[in-house]
Amino acid sequence: MKTHSTQKSVFAVLFFRIVITILLLNSVLAIINIRDAIKIQQQSEATLRDKIRDEIIGLSDFQTSALKTFEKSFYDLQKGVLEKMASEADIEDLRTENLTNRLRSMGLDTVFHDLYIIEENIIVNTTYLPDWGLDFSAFGNERIALLDRIQKSKTFFAEKFQFESSTKRLRSYSYQATKDGKFIIEIGSYSEVADKIMEMFRTRLKKISEENENIVSVNYWFGNAEYQFPIIDEALNRYIPDSIITDAFNQKKDITADFTVRDQEMNIEFMYVKQDPATRLPDFALSVITDNTNRMAPVYKIIQRQVFFTFFFLILIIGIIYLATRSLKE
Repeated sequence: MKTHSTQKSVFAVLFFRIVITILLLNSVLAIINIRDAIKIQQQSEATLRDKIRDEIIGLSDFQTSALKTFEKSFYDLQKGVLEKMASEADIEDLRTENLTNRLRSMGLDTVFHDLYIIEENIIVNTTYLPDWGLDFSAFGNERIALLDRIQKSKTFFAEKFQFESSTKRLRSYSYQATKDGKFIIEIGSYSEVADKIMEMFRTRLKKISEENENIVSVNYWFGNAEYQFPIIDEALNRYIPDSIITDAFNQKKDITADFTVRDQEMNIEFMYVKQDPATRLPDFALSVITDNTNRMAPVYKIIQRQVFFTFFFLILIIGIIYLATRSLKE
């Protein structure tokens, strides 16, 4: 009887040691596998982000090269128009002149060009009716100071291309003061080349989202510390916290943050890209939004698999011990 009790005690100790060993081994394996899975996932995500960033920067460089090929002739055209108007126009007639006819008389397409007559920082005549009466003081002291310099210098001044939020197109504005300095003549022009490049951007950005399962949106943002606009209007934009967008342009650096869209957990990364001042193009930010709702799914699968194997081995060991003790009893 004592021998039988001793055998049971030995088998019990052996059983518990085996169980603990199996649990420890599986726990260690689970930790290693989970760590490796997370590391691989992070590396994969980083590689994808870098790939997207490099591709968009490459497209931006192409945009710069394309714009440079016609930039000089583009600004020469604007300069010629403004200098001709400043030298030939009857100063008093600038308030009432039909500027649309003026554009046509100089062979300019009114679809791509608009004229503005500015007096005391207010638009008093224009081909673009929504801007009639616009007061430039609404844009701050920096804009007023610029107009003041243009008016005093009486020389041609061209701004770099700006992203127009209402049309999602690149537009360039140039200025020339009249001889007496009473008015400033402004011309705003679109570019067919820039339009085609922007359309290429939109198409490619949408394609990137389609090609990658977890990427919900890739967008291209223009702006500065005061305003920011995406080139693709989509419902998801209104869920992005304003602070994330403004911080990217204020701090001029990459920013990553999480936010929620209904029941979905999203992550957004703003990648700020500075343009070479010589390109006359504004800085931009690239946003990549990923759906993190099921981001931990691979980790959960590893845990489930390890739990399954643990129970499988435990049942196997219990069966072996049971058969061994049974044979000893017999």
